[in-house]
Amino acid sequence: MTKADILKKWYETVWEDGRLDVIEDYFVSEPHHQYIAQNFGIEPSEVREWVSVLRSFVTDIKVEILHSIEEGDWLSAMLEINCRSVATNDPLKVYQQIMLRFDGDRKAESYPAFDFIRFFEQLGQLPENTHALLLGGTVLR
Repeated sequence: MTKADILKKWYETVWEDGRLDVIEDYFVSEPHHQYIAQNFGIEPSEVREWVSVLRSFVTDIKVEILHSIEEGDWLSAMLEINCRSVATNDPLKVYQQIMLRFDGDRKAESYPAFDFIRFFEQLGQLPENTHALLLGGTVLR
């Protein structure tokens, strides 16, 4: 099984199926706490909270790995997440990039970057073109 296969299974089980009880099974039992980007790595407890919050906004989550690169213990992947708004049933499409270091077949370090602006724009919680508005100096209050 490749690291990309493990990552795909992770998203199917945890994000798509909502199996929060297996999150720790995908991580090393003793975190190394030597993240290359301090205060940016994700711990299993944070994943549980994040996925719970995500699933309160959206349903019918499907995650596709668009591209991945494996080198040694590292995996980098570009993901497309398709889902539906719980409130309106409207479809949403958002992207995430993630970089992971594996220890065997378990995650030792995880660095996700989720497109929150696009996500909240599609949910109607931010105005359309928020990124452009912010670059133009608009202050959202």
